[in-house]
Formats: sequence, C-alpha cells, structure tokens
Amino acid sequence: MSVRADAESLRQIPIFRDCDPIALQVMAFAAERQNFLPGETIIGQGKKAKSAYFLMSGSAKVINGENNVGEAQPGAFLGELAMISGALYAVSAIATTAVTAARIDNALFLRVADEYPEFGKSVLHALSRKLELSVKELDSIRGLLVKARSFSDL
Repeated sequence: MSVRADAESLRQIPIFRDCDPIALQVMAFAAERQNFLPGETIIGQGKKAKSAYFLMSGSAKVINGENNVGEAQPGAFLGELAMISGALYAVSAIATTAVTAARIDNALFLRVADEYPEFGKSVLHALSRKLELSVKELDSIRGLLVKARSFSDL
C-alpha cells in the first residue's frame, strides 16, 4: 500500500477522523510494519502499553482474562488509549490468522502531535467525545441498576 492509502486507512479510525491528512501521512510513513503468525500475541493484557497496532490484514481475537470479547479485523486499532495514556493494555489480542499491522509507538504519536499541533487537538477532541459517551453509557447502566429490584427482594 502507498503512504497515502495507509493514511486514508488511519482516517477511518474515529480518533483520527478529523485529523490533517499530512499528519496522518507522516504517521503512516513512520509506522513500523509488523507481522504476526496465528497464535502470536499482538498486545498482552496487563502489560505496559508502548505501542498501538493498526491491523492492515488478518484477524485477531480480543480477550479479557479468559473471556473472548471480540474479533479484530483489518481497520481495527488495538491499544490506542493505553498507548496514548501510558497505561496497561486492558485486553489481549491474539492473531487468529497471519496479521500485518502498523505499529505506532508513543514516541511517534507524540512527535507527530508536537509537529502538527492541530493533529493533537483533533485527537484530544475525539477522545473527549469518546469519554463523554462512555460516561453517558455508565450513567444509563447505573439508572437501570437503581430501578432493578434487589436480589434480596426475590
């Protein structure tokens, strides 16, 4: 794929949707391509996040503890929030087929944000929207739990 096509693929990720195409091209150019064989760990739950992985081809199962919580397909971005915040990966992703991924490490992300301030602002705005939606979902769930009957009433 060309750098432009890779940058356009990155634009499909919600946190990059409104970012400057030039900043995304720089990130796409500098990202390291990595290949994973079936069964190899792409990200490991509980490990310090230094990178996020953009799946370019292949698929991976997403696991929380022992529970399979989803399947990552091409276009998925794994570990981005943990990479940006320097947190631990919240889930594991294990390749189920041969996977090619673009690895974006924290240093690259911060370098692009430093050189293209509008990129950083766009990502921050997208993360703020994501956080706001998460808080609304939690409030909705809390409301349902408050309305639900207690198990002791059964």
